[in-house]
Amino acid sequence: MNQSNPFKQNAISLAISLGMLFCSSAAIASAQFNPGDNTVDIAAVDVPNGRTHVNAGTFSVKLSVIDTGNGNLELELLNAALISTPDSERSHYDPVTGQVYVPNVDIGGVKYNSILQLIPGSNPLRFQVKHYHEVAFRGCPVFAQPFAGVANGCVIRGQIGQDAMLTNNIIWILDGGVYVGGDNVDSATLSIEPGTRIGGRSGLDFLQVRRGSKIQAIGTPQHPIVMTGANEVQPGEWGGLLLAGNAPVNGCSEGVPVCEQVNEANIFEAFGGNNPTDNSGVLKYVSIRFAGFKTRPNAELNCLTLLGVGSGTIIDFVQCHRGLDDGFEMFGGTVNLTHLIATGNDDDGFDWQTGWNGKAQFVLMVGASDTGDAGIEADNNQSNNNSLPRSRGQIANFTMIGSRTGAGGHGIVLRRGTAANIYNSVITGYGKSCVTIDDSTTFEIAGFPGNLSGVLTMENTHVDCGIAFNDQDGVPFKVSDWFNSQPGNVVGDPQLNGVLPAFGSPLTTSAPPSTNDPFFVKTNYIGAFADENDDWTKGGWAIGLE
Repeated sequence: MNQSNPFKQNAISLAISLGMLFCSSAAIASAQFNPGDNTVDIAAVDVPNGRTHVNAGTFSVKLSVIDTGNGNLELELLNAALISTPDSERSHYDPVTGQVYVPNVDIGGVKYNSILQLIPGSNPLRFQVKHYHEVAFRGCPVFAQPFAGVANGCVIRGQIGQDAMLTNNIIWILDGGVYVGGDNVDSATLSIEPGTRIGGRSGLDFLQVRRGSKIQAIGTPQHPIVMTGANEVQPGEWGGLLLAGNAPVNGCSEGVPVCEQVNEANIFEAFGGNNPTDNSGVLKYVSIRFAGFKTRPNAELNCLTLLGVGSGTIIDFVQCHRGLDDGFEMFGGTVNLTHLIATGNDDDGFDWQTGWNGKAQFVLMVGASDTGDAGIEADNNQSNNNSLPRSRGQIANFTMIGSRTGAGGHGIVLRRGTAANIYNSVITGYGKSCVTIDDSTTFEIAGFPGNLSGVLTMENTHVDCGIAFNDQDGVPFKVSDWFNSQPGNVVGDPQLNGVLPAFGSPLTTSAPPSTNDPFFVKTNYIGAFADENDDWTKGGWAIGLE
């Protein structure tokens, strides 16, 4: 009896799903090269504020093409005019990286996508043409193979041992584990163009950036980078994205000079080191969907796994949607994160352990309706609750929304000796409790209500669950007493309209986070959004919030 091949079916589904990208209005030029005067007109460039998500404005821009004589092209700004933001395709300037993405540049009737790089200190502003390519598909690059049956499909497998670029005119398919670089040898940088889509067909298909290598995945709100599964229907359709770095981790025996660990889900891959500022690259406007895979009991690939990743890495505007396990999980390291979305993941939204000492601000979590566990699960080390460096997550402006069905777990679980400083956040709708503290070591390092040590705190935070606190017997203090002893904390209805604070919500006014750490924006509100008009999830880069 003939049976259809499910592998082939998944491949076809993946091609159809990813191929929808190319049914857009790519034929309409967003920029025009003028050979008469050697200039480029860009119709609309979005320029957001460098410190926050606010769009400072959209500009029409004219640039002069400069031939530097050394083989590099540069563009010099001639003028820029503020315009109303159009609904059409726009270019995007990233103020953090200095990168400008300009899609569909018309040069003599041929369309090109281009990436420009701001030259620091230039006046007038100058940009180097960092990368450009024809929009039309011209074949797979040398590190990939054609995908049978799909004209613009390319398969990547094994190790990428040199710098490479994934462009958005190709459907990229992962075949097994794809590794960027060796482990602190044969280092490489994988750059991913805005609007690129990458897919896997099974839980064994994943992308990992090894120690010493980098990923430069810089999307835009209109052109996010999407990593997804073949059918885009359920969690676990592919493995996920992993970054491994050389930042400190814990769990080693005392006296070990440089602590390194192996990934619990892939024991052949090491992470950790002694460089807190290690740089694994950039993730911006990246949406990771339907990922996750259980490799063995209690060992899973997550949506985004960060293994000893350092503070030199930029992670901003990243979504983890409907993962089989956790959304974001940090195993040690010092990486900082901003503007995150975790929607409908089967386990925790935000998980840390093994000595993570990082910071996060502006985070939205919406739990799965039936399977989601905790919003935050925070551990130091399961085997040794006092292992050093001790985990200490410093987080602010989280909006954490449980299933609201009575199912699911706790909002925040602080356990196994972790430290944490939590500011200006809202926790609502979790089935078991909003806040729980577990394990004797966690209580011991906290101090006592009225005399806290400062390493386990929660301030200016609003909670609203059927059971606000998991007050247990036989512990040094009640979680409710700990919560009530700290400034600005409230138990009550946060008055949300969907994920945003409704007009008149108590969340819109608050003291700022008490920390003086320059990483944090000094907000005067609670949660991820300032008010009902402040929605940084808009623009088309995130899904699942309808």
